[in-house]
Amino acid sequence: MILTINEVLKVTGGKLLQGKGDSSFQGISTDSRTVAEGEFFVALKGPHFDGHHFALEALRKKAGGVLIEEGKVGDIRWNGYRSRAVIAVEDTLSALGNIAQGWRRKYDIPLVALTGSNGKTTTKEMIAACLETTFPILKTKGNLNNLIGVPLTLLALTEKERIVVLEMGMNVPGEIGRLAQIAEPDVGLITNIQTVHLEGMGSLERLQEEKGELFRRMRRDGTILVNQDDPRVVDLARDYPGQKITFGTEHPADVMAKEIRLHGPEGTSFTLILEGEALEIHLRLLGRHFIPNALSAMAVACLFGVGVDRAREALENFRPFSMRMEVIPLKGGGTLINDAYNANPHSTGVALKTLAEVKGMGRAIAVLGDMLELGSFTNEAHEQIGRMVCDLSIDFLLAMGDEAPVVVESAIRHGLPTERARVVESHSEAISLLRQMIQSGDWILIKGSRRMAMEKIVESLAEGRA
Repeated sequence: MILTINEVLKVTGGKLLQGKGDSSFQGISTDSRTVAEGEFFVALKGPHFDGHHFALEALRKKAGGVLIEEGKVGDIRWNGYRSRAVIAVEDTLSALGNIAQGWRRKYDIPLVALTGSNGKTTTKEMIAACLETTFPILKTKGNLNNLIGVPLTLLALTEKERIVVLEMGMNVPGEIGRLAQIAEPDVGLITNIQTVHLEGMGSLERLQEEKGELFRRMRRDGTILVNQDDPRVVDLARDYPGQKITFGTEHPADVMAKEIRLHGPEGTSFTLILEGEALEIHLRLLGRHFIPNALSAMAVACLFGVGVDRAREALENFRPFSMRMEVIPLKGGGTLINDAYNANPHSTGVALKTLAEVKGMGRAIAVLGDMLELGSFTNEAHEQIGRMVCDLSIDFLLAMGDEAPVVVESAIRHGLPTERARVVESHSEAISLLRQMIQSGDWILIKGSRRMAMEKIVESLAEGRA
């Protein structure tokens, strides 16, 4: 990308402290460690860092200029770099978004934006896989789905792409609304609305309101994808004036799945119902909860004219991500389900249901770490998971973390034998117990919130993988 200083001044309302307005730069960087010659450095600040401390370092690396906040001007000495552009703005994070919005407007191409409580990344990648069979696209990489990552993704847009697929995450109120304002989506999708990030939102109703900002802020003549099986999403979709395409497994929809079947390590299959036609699809992903992701991807593909056969092939070739219901055969005949990437009440529930469904004649062992960021709902959520372990006839439970006693006590109170439920104090204790107890035919689920680092258990056990 090539932008002039004057263009940045126009979209940010900033003040040019030094340098020339007609000078240009190639690319934007927010990391002084990797800033390249000629790039424009945006000094962002957060609770644990302040990019203003590295503005001079960026210039030493021959950055084309820097963007700083007005209150930081006096803290930086520009001697030796007077020819480089320096722009001061009220807020550099907001300015980064404005620059990205201006750049997005240079390209009159459709943009697909998705958010939701669960399944965002998998859905984004499925949509991208289907669209890539026909178009060059730009998509969110990794977890660049926030107020920094989304602008940086948009700033990578070039003349060669024909569709943009953006994932939008949320940690604070107002984030989805701001991201939608920056990206100006043509197509919007809310995967589902579940009990996540309640620590910051306060209630499920507030979370619904915040996620709904995607539908409210996007183009009024665009298209939204509506999960008919999620009443909160259906409610948010009612007032959208543009086109609506529905999908689901339980309620009538434009794109539906019937006859869902789990095949253990081989994945999950279903019958796709689309425009009155039935089509068999086999995913290499384990779990019924992946079906809505696939349905929405198929819906987006058809919206853009991708052939159904091409989209099906893309979905059937799609492989699971590490630590997201990843199936790992063990040398002794057991099978691990590595779902250690993150956890909340909904995702833990569907993982437990999957475990109970695929165990067959073997035993089901649930190894659960704390679910974090649930605020006042924390105790109730962990009690519910304990009861679910018992109701689903999970054979053994190991729980780790501050809330582990709540989970174990709830499971025992609801009928799980005491000798089959245990609090473990560390990863190493869990590993030692599992090595003693795993038998051929067992299925073992490993799941917990990101900070619980449950993958340490997986890594140790998988050293003896088949």
